Amino acid sequence: MPVIRLFSPDASPGPTALEQLAADITELLGLPAGHCWVWWQRLEPGTYHRPEWRAADAPPAPVGFVVCKESYSKDQVGALLRLLQSRLSELLNVPADEIFLTVQRAVTGELLVRDEVWFAHLEEPRPNAVTDLVPIGRVHSDRSDLSDDYWGDVTSVIRLDGGRFAPEALLGLDTFSHLEVVFHFHRVAPEKIHTGARHPRGNPDWPRTGIFAQRAKNRPNRIGVSRCRLLKVDGLDVHVRGLDAVDGTPVLDLKPYLTQFGPREAVVQPEWVDELMRDYY
Repeated sequence: MPVIRLFSPDASPGPTALEQLAADITELLGLPAGHCWVWWQRLEPGTYHRPEWRAADAPPAPVGFVVCKESYSKDQVGALLRLLQSRLSELLNVPADEIFLTVQRAVTGELLVRDEVWFAHLEEPRPNAVTDLVPIGRVHSDRSDLSDDYWGDVTSVIRLDGGRFAPEALLGLDTFSHLEVVFHFHRVAPEKIHTGARHPRGNPDWPRTGIFAQRAKNRPNRIGVSRCRLLKVDGLDVHVRGLDAVDGTPVLDLKPYLTQFGPREAVVQPEWVDELMRDYY
């Protein structure tokens, strides 16, 4: 859980702004809501020395300290710092390159200076299969309810993170008709995760099956994989139809669907699956 402390001679932008800042960070890192703390500390005159804050004709850019886990990768730390820098610049109307942020963790040394992330250590943090995944963007859709069926006509936009990607990342994607999308079931609470067997959708008419023998969203790592129709690509926006992901869903990856990756033999599945999927699309 990142803990962020911001220091400035100016007053806080307010609890709503800080809450939104924390929400943006948890979404970026794929963390549950509330797993980021943000403090704003107003400094009294005579308690600091920073020449840039002496200018009376411009608002002061804050200095920040971010505490996070050692297992966060360099890409994650860089994405977190850049997001924080960008949001603060917009919120406070100050130049982004005047916002200095330092990361503190078990392996120290990351520093964001003039839009360049410096790393003082040479060792890589220990990889972590979950926390090293940084969303590439998120889903924008009119659908926010978590009901299971009727996804076929739902249109969505997968909007890539403009701080990390340029439209070039999507070059040629519009020559394909369908996509595979990997995303995070971010609205599944950790206590709702299943690790054993259950009746699909809680329906006792269907047999108990292991969590890895069904496609339920209450999975151990809350990872979703879906195929959908590509409608168009517009800059960093990927317009799709039939994506079974609600508004705000963090997208971890997307790729074109190739027929060669489909099954080469006849597909076999139990009868209850046909019943479950009858109204899905």
